[in-house]
Parts: sequence; structure tokens; C-alpha cells
Amino acid sequence: MNVNSMTSFNGTSSKNIHLEASHSSNKTHSNRSRLKPLTNVNRTKTKPHRVTNQDLLNPCRSPYVKTNGTTCGLKEIMIGRCQEYQYVKRGLFLTNQPYIKNCTQLYEAFESAVRYKSYCNMNMSTYERYFDLALDGVHVINRAMFWSGTYTIAHAYGANGRNYVTLEDTLAAAMVDGLIWCGKENDTEGFDFFSCPYICKDNKWADFAFWGLASKTFAQLASGEIYVILNGSQANHRSAFRNNSYFASFELPNLRQNGTYRVTKVNVLVLHSPDGTVVERCGEKSLFDLEELVRSQGFDYACEDDPEELILIMCSNKWEARECQIARQALRQTWDIKLYGKSNSNRNSLSLIVFSCLFFIQYYSLKIISGSM
Repeated sequence: MNVNSMTSFNGTSSKNIHLEASHSSNKTHSNRSRLKPLTNVNRTKTKPHRVTNQDLLNPCRSPYVKTNGTTCGLKEIMIGRCQEYQYVKRGLFLTNQPYIKNCTQLYEAFESAVRYKSYCNMNMSTYERYFDLALDGVHVINRAMFWSGTYTIAHAYGANGRNYVTLEDTLAAAMVDGLIWCGKENDTEGFDFFSCPYICKDNKWADFAFWGLASKTFAQLASGEIYVILNGSQANHRSAFRNNSYFASFELPNLRQNGTYRVTKVNVLVLHSPDGTVVERCGEKSLFDLEELVRSQGFDYACEDDPEELILIMCSNKWEARECQIARQALRQTWDIKLYGKSNSNRNSLSLIVFSCLFFIQYYSLKIISGSM
């Protein structure tokens, strides 16, 4: 959020601080005006860079050229992330592991799987050695969190492994999350730095070679109670649980049903976006099918719509939404009482009560109508 100090006309700062949600443009562009060059500045022309054959083979050489190919510095980034994960974040993820993994060995296992090889020749076994090395001895007990259509909120709720552990919080995934890579046959570099395909018409498994195996492996590491965050307000009325999702295809079928490290219960949390349409709730449509499927695998099942802590996270992203304004007013009044012993928002109390009554009348009217259908 932007914190804008309100300044009075006499030059003194006001005590009021206005909080407003950041606009999307603020994320990529500065709000400052561009500096105009002085008219009397001598501008010397820079010599144009001669594009050599080496540059054509690898755009990562100076000057850097942005492409849709393999991320420049892939090796250094992956090894650096591996070391940070183990030495800086060790307390979060590795409390039950007494030994350090060899980051260079992990990268070499990854590189040998992809370098000099065509992307469309990959399959679900391509990265097996990499995952075996990276996740050997790991078990996620009562903290594994899966998600579908709720990436941002799931990771905010998980707090980067402090509360719950997502796939992206594991070493194997953290080393490559957000990166692009693909091999290239008969090439001196062995990687394609210009363009990586995302779809292989003749081999659908190439598209799942890494993240499909990552999802499958993560599911096999989960034990005890697990958590699944789904979106009950999908665009175009899409189902919260879909048979072609990563969760349905790779994670749910690979949850352990037996042994010491088996899954005992699946807790589903269904979110509905502020000011968004409620497409389905617990026990309805695809969520009914999910419950049947989970119980058929021998797991206990529980489902909850919009837990309070997740409502707060959703409202932090859509503070001006109708439902969030009610929570905003109530929170402000409660906080004022904590600070000053009384609420300073009495002028808004009547409008808040009226707004709340109208909201709940509308809510229960819709509930009665839907229940009678």
C-alpha cells in the first residue's frame, strides 16, 4: 500500500495518514516524472554494438537481450538459491534434516536432464534423479498445503513455509520457481536462450515433465492432515475442483494411504472473491465430487467456506470491496477502542448498521431462494 502524508497549505504535516491500495501501474512504473535533459548538454553518440555470431548463439552476453528462452545465469541462480535455502532459511524448512545437500551436485543432476535435449522429448521420468537428490529424507507432516486457482492467497497464508509448506517451498521447486529453461540439440551451449516451447502437440507429457513430477513427488511427501485451498469464484463459472488440474491429476492420486507417513485427513478451504460471484460452496457441484473421491481413497474429509483468516488476506488485496468495507469499519472501531478507549468512528456507525442490514438481508434472501430450488 502507498502511505501518503496529507500536507496542509501552510506547509505543516497533517496528523492524518491516508492509506490506499496500490494501483497496478505503480508496480512497474515510478510515479516520478521523467527527467528532461538539459539543452546545453553535449551528447556523444555511443558506438553501435556489433552483433557477433557468439551473440546470436547466446543473447545473455553483453548487451543483454530479453528473450523467451532459457533464463540467463540459470546455473548461478539455481546454486545461489540452493545455498540460501539451506543456510539462510534452514530454520524454516530443514529442522529435521541434519545434513546439507550438495548444491553443485543438484544443479548437475538438473542440467544433465535437460541440456542438449529437445524440450519435446521430455517425459515424467526426465527429472527423477534431481527430485530424488533434492527431496531425499523430506516429510511434510500436518503442514502440506495444495492449491488450485489460489496461488497468491495460498502462499500468503502459508507465509513462505512459516505456517504451511507448499510445493514452491521445497528445495527442488524453490531452486527453479519463476525461471525458464529448455535444452537444444546439436548446439554448443546446450540451452535454447531464444525461445522455449510451452506446448508439444506430439508429446503432452513434455509439458508436465518438471511440474507434473514435482506435484506428484510433493504429494508423496505429505503426511498427517493436509490442506487444499480452492477458488469458489472462478471466472466463467469454472469449477473449483477440475479433473484436469494439477491437484486432480498428480497430487490427489499420489497421497499416501498406508505406512507411517500416510495422509489421514484432507481439509478443503473454499474461497470466494470479494465482490465476486459465488460459483459453488462446500458440498456443491464439483466439491461434492471431490468429497466422494477423497473418502473413496480412505481419507477423512472436511470443507470450510471462507475461513476468517483468509477473508482478511483477500480483503487486504481488495480493500474497497463491498464486503470488506464492513470489516474495515468494524476493525477501525475496535482498534480505536484499543488505542483511545473509545471509538472515533461514531459518525459512520449508522451508515455501517444500515449497510450491514441490507447486506445480510440480501445474503439470506439468496440463501433461502437457493435452498428452495
